[in-house]
Amino acid sequence: MIRRVGQHRRSSQRGYRSVALAVFLAIGLTAGVALADSPHFIGTPSGTVSGNTLTVNFKAAGLGTGDYADFTLTGTVNVFSRCYNKGGNKPQADNKQETLNVNQAGTFPVRGGQTTGSFTVTPLSTLTCPGNQVVVIESVSFDLLLTGPGGITASITG
Repeated sequence: MIRRVGQHRRSSQRGYRSVALAVFLAIGLTAGVALADSPHFIGTPSGTVSGNTLTVNFKAAGLGTGDYADFTLTGTVNVFSRCYNKGGNKPQADNKQETLNVNQAGTFPVRGGQTTGSFTVTPLSTLTCPGNQVVVIESVSFDLLLTGPGGITASITG
């Protein structure tokens, strides 16, 4: 077989062009997916106490096209509660300091790459009062970690 002098060079250049085009397309397509899936919290997740309940609210975006996203809430809640009588007085021995370990998981629906969710920790106090006395939570402090897809985390303290 006889080859012409310039023939090998042209087919070699076509091969390089094809490989370069394939690499360029692969990088371009991968970069688009990476940019679309960059999970993050919108604003700062918050924790609020109302009565005997702690509620943690959050909004996350950059979750991609999946239908659901998994989140976890872990940490501790410290509660100091006392018994009060109807006259608003507190008997001496009826008080309780409690530490609750929180370990909750939830799956939340994703729409347009975003989700809004909440976790509820209840009851904060397990103190029971005798007779006509009522439980009053005097203070609550919490140190929690909210974790979501892609390893996103937020500390929630109060």
